[in-house]
Amino acid sequence: MKILIVGTGVDAWLTAAVLAGAAGRAARIAVRETAPPAHGQLVGLPALLGLHARLGIEVGAPLLGLRHGDMLEPFGDTGAMMEGLPFHHYWLRAKAHGETAPLEAWSLTARAAAKGRFAPRSADPRSPLSTLDHGLLLDAAAYAETLKAVALKAGAELVDHRPDADLVVDASGEPGDWIDWSAWLPTGARLTGVEDRIATFAHDAPLKAGRRARAVEGDVVAVGGALASIGAADGGDLHLLQTTVSRLAALLPTGPAAVAEFNRLTAMAVERARDMAILRWGVLDAPPEELAWKIGQFESRGRVVMYDEETWPEGSWVHALLARGVTPKRWDPLVERAPLAQTREMLGRMKAVLEQTAEAMPRG
Repeated sequence: MKILIVGTGVDAWLTAAVLAGAAGRAARIAVRETAPPAHGQLVGLPALLGLHARLGIEVGAPLLGLRHGDMLEPFGDTGAMMEGLPFHHYWLRAKAHGETAPLEAWSLTARAAAKGRFAPRSADPRSPLSTLDHGLLLDAAAYAETLKAVALKAGAELVDHRPDADLVVDASGEPGDWIDWSAWLPTGARLTGVEDRIATFAHDAPLKAGRRARAVEGDVVAVGGALASIGAADGGDLHLLQTTVSRLAALLPTGPAAVAEFNRLTAMAVERARDMAILRWGVLDAPPEELAWKIGQFESRGRVVMYDEETWPEGSWVHALLARGVTPKRWDPLVERAPLAQTREMLGRMKAVLEQTAEAMPRG
């Protein structure tokens, strides 16, 4: 099978690296560069670390979380599941009875960032360090060159013409037949800086938001910016590229059934990432149906509805919903099986352990 990737930068070379590594000798991967790689910085979510491990690369500086406006969204766990219930229900009950600490006070990642500390995640589930996680801050041009080296080593070829191919991957960044979402996302996120390993963003970059009606049309499949634009400089765009390319390697959509399934799954993944972007900085007057249901369920009873093909974990949704002012009217009544004093004591002990653990971590 012959696959031609047309495009540039991270979109093209991440695609080439993943496909060349997955296909081996079963496919011939060629890349036709259309422009030099873009410059600037990229945010990668924690899930990107797994892909890097498979590709055998170590790049980027660790990030511990994201700050949109005044609210911090730390990576890793916040609190812990207790008796089968998400931690934020216990926090909501305590908050209603005088608890003043914000939810991120129960995040080891957030406490480490506040103290200028950093340590890798522990594989020991008994250790508080197992609740840590981190993303990455990447130099876009250098990252593209690293991926290019990986792809070429794995057998991909760089070509200066357009050879015949069974499948063409559009990694050009140019949108095609576009479903417009600009009413919900008139602006995108813009990385403004990093402080204490926390990436901060402004939301004033004009954006033409949307996605292609179909990721696969004929023998062409779109990835990255050619597939969708949601302005998610907070890692959402890069994660969509990662999941789309991984899906491409798994399905190789060249037959009707595979094409239909690829289009279905890709559309869902893009829309779930879109919903988080709308929640964080978009227009919420009349949100998409799935996001409206998610907001309504959380506001009613603190439940986070998780759909298939989600980009962001449940904890990120909790932080983002609270940051946008969506406050649950009640918590799960099962948290009241324990006396309030016992819950307060438990939360206090947990917070103290996290504080002590963060203080003992190396500076960095």
